[in-house]
Amino acid sequence: MLTPDFGFPSTHNLSVPAAEAVKRLKIVVRDAYRQADVRPVDQVASIKRRFTFTVRRFDEQTEDRKVVSYCRKWAPARADSTIEVFRKMRKKLAPLQGQQRETWLQVMRIGDVAIVGVPAEYFTVLGLDIKQRSPFERTYVAELSNDWIGYLPDREAHALGGYQTWMGLHSDAEVGTGERVADEIVEMLKALKK
Repeated sequence: MLTPDFGFPSTHNLSVPAAEAVKRLKIVVRDAYRQADVRPVDQVASIKRRFTFTVRRFDEQTEDRKVVSYCRKWAPARADSTIEVFRKMRKKLAPLQGQQRETWLQVMRIGDVAIVGVPAEYFTVLGLDIKQRSPFERTYVAELSNDWIGYLPDREAHALGGYQTWMGLHSDAEVGTGERVADEIVEMLKALKK
């Protein structure tokens, strides 16, 4: 169980020295291990399916305004270099707009526990949606599984903006892909439950 003073480990936390981060992670793993229940495993099964998504179409001026506005306000010291990085990324992506791409989704059953494999940095709200709709009481979502297709925000996050939603090599799937992944995963979980 994570304690309030430790929070969740992050690769972006540069203020905690590596030795301290390792120590904290070991404590959390040990605590979780002590609290774990022994569970019977009467079934093991897995479903892995191809999933097709589309590189989103974008308007260069609109995307540029988003990045410039954010960077000038929140990171003025690095604004120019960050803005240029995103301009270069969009230039690479411009000819790929509308392109169909393929990846994998996976669900596994180990007894009464379901593990979901999502090939992205998946927004928490989407993982929670899967858990709420799962036919398994214990459902765990593992991101960055089998592939990496970038950040997958939900529609609301796209509307709110921020660097994870900007068009770039880190986030190029069309809006709504995150929800489509959740819907497909839930159908896979239902099939696995049968």
